[in-house]
Amino acid sequence: MSTTGRARLPYINKDYESIRRELIARIPTMTSRWTDFNASDLGIVLLELFAGVGDMLAYYLDAQAAECYLATARRRESIINLCALVNYRLHGPVASTTSMRFTLAEAQAVDVVILAGTVCRAPGASEPIPFVTVEELTISAGQTTGDVDVRQGYWKAETATGTGQAFQLVTLATPAAAHGTVAVQVNGVDWMAVEHFAESDADDLHYRVDIDALDVASVVFGDGLAGAKPGSGLEIACTYLVTLGAAGNLAPGRITELPDPILVGGQPIDVSVTNITAATGGEDAESHEDARRLAPATMQSTWKAVTKADYQTLCERFPGVGKAAVLDLNDEAGLRIYSVRVVIAPAGGGMPSAQLKADVLADLNARRLVTVEVAIDDPTYRSVPVTATLYIYPGETPSVVQERAEDALAEYFAFDTQSFGGAVYTSDLVALLDGIEGVSHVALQAPSTNLTMAPRELAALGTVTLTIETVGS
Repeated sequence: MSTTGRARLPYINKDYESIRRELIARIPTMTSRWTDFNASDLGIVLLELFAGVGDMLAYYLDAQAAECYLATARRRESIINLCALVNYRLHGPVASTTSMRFTLAEAQAVDVVILAGTVCRAPGASEPIPFVTVEELTISAGQTTGDVDVRQGYWKAETATGTGQAFQLVTLATPAAAHGTVAVQVNGVDWMAVEHFAESDADDLHYRVDIDALDVASVVFGDGLAGAKPGSGLEIACTYLVTLGAAGNLAPGRITELPDPILVGGQPIDVSVTNITAATGGEDAESHEDARRLAPATMQSTWKAVTKADYQTLCERFPGVGKAAVLDLNDEAGLRIYSVRVVIAPAGGGMPSAQLKADVLADLNARRLVTVEVAIDDPTYRSVPVTATLYIYPGETPSVVQERAEDALAEYFAFDTQSFGGAVYTSDLVALLDGIEGVSHVALQAPSTNLTMAPRELAALGTVTLTIETVGS
């Protein structure tokens, strides 16, 4: 007999009570001498032990099956392996970036050169938070200030020895290697980082950086066919930035220490430093939720920027970017045909640094159509003041209820919950405040109407004014 459609398998109840009940029901079919089914019976005790073992085995079987699917996998190792099947790799911690201003106490008669990798620090709770310059800065003779981009972290170097074997793996000692900062030299020759070896030839000096379930980074080389392999005995030098991730996001003016002196003609000069913008874009290792959302979308885009959805996916998967909006002439009349404006907000909110925008633009330029012009813009945070009267039940403490309401509003307007162009509805605010424990009802004065955000706008909580009145007083 032929069947059509999907095969249907009955899913048997496999919990402890179901197994115990099924085993007891089978006893009369096997023997008529076992008639005592009380919990004190030794046979029932053994039966319940087997039911418990069956329950545990069934749980582990179900858990193992769940690890085979991205939507249900819970172990980080499983998610990493599943994403690797579509050439998507979870990123490790991301270093925050900002712009640092160096100020000389007095102008010099010669150019002052501040080398790339110069360390600046911000006072921290337990120890200073280091930042390093990403390029060389020259303050011309007669000038007193200069700006340069910096990344959070400190440089670390390690060496290994080539084995000559295919897919040699070099595991870095420190697990907090900042994404995109691992540089490799083999026998003094620079090698280039790639996302995969699919387009690598046998003589291409390529390597890949993988992150394991413990967020430890490893450098992977080719097999001599897809990507070259380091020769036996050759020195492999790896340098990378060790970062704090999200903890490196700092407010403006926090980075004020220069541990090593700046020299001119071999003599130290008086130099002060400060970050003129907030350090933003710092991010911890990629979460499971982001991987589940971005891996399928990235595979659909085939790593190329063609449609608006492609641009958005590629921007949101870029480490350090929290949210992105893609605008064309259908969104803003002033834009030209074949022109795309990408608005990005760094992970955690705030404004993107010049370094982050440059990195995102370089990535998109490598993936866009040759006829398309791409530009990166800052987001606009639209402040939404909230004014309301909360009527509370007798016996409630006004200060406690007010604190609950302020916390609820802060959570509602949190960066992670908002989206570009997302409207703010008064009905949502009323429902939110009305649901606060101890609140009888609410009178919302502001905003008085629904607020529609422009495509490049994100809603942010403004001034909160709450009046507390007790019902019946």
